[in-house]
Amino acid sequence: MWVSYQPFLLSQGYKLRPRYSPDWKPSWKDSDDDSQICLREDSITPWRADVVMDAKRAIDNSHVVLKRVMASSQEVQIAQFLSSPALASDPRNHTVPLLATIYHPEEDVVFLVMPVLLDMNFLPFRRLGEFAEA
Repeated sequence: MWVSYQPFLLSQGYKLRPRYSPDWKPSWKDSDDDSQICLREDSITPWRADVVMDAKRAIDNSHVVLKRVMASSQEVQIAQFLSSPALASDPRNHTVPLLATIYHPEEDVVFLVMPVLLDMNFLPFRRLGEFAEA
């Protein structure tokens, strides 16, 4: 699914992982060593990849999250409302800020662009109790 959105998102300034390029070829096909397939970046499918995907924003190369939602969903209006300047500056507002809203021109789809809050490869917890308290 993300492969079909890749050219449009690239035209909007967001680059998906190489495996979502229309001309992608698996890196492990060029290797005789099958023992390391799971360690290759293009063999990993992100969790909830049907809805959420990471990308790089071309303008500053920052790591962002794209969330695909239906344009008719109330989630779009709620996210925009909570990210409005008045509410975004409210210290009680703990929602993830919306960096951009990208409407697909041919489908009833909107991409909500948000910052990556935590790199899941480097969790700040050392013990289970710290995680449970967070």
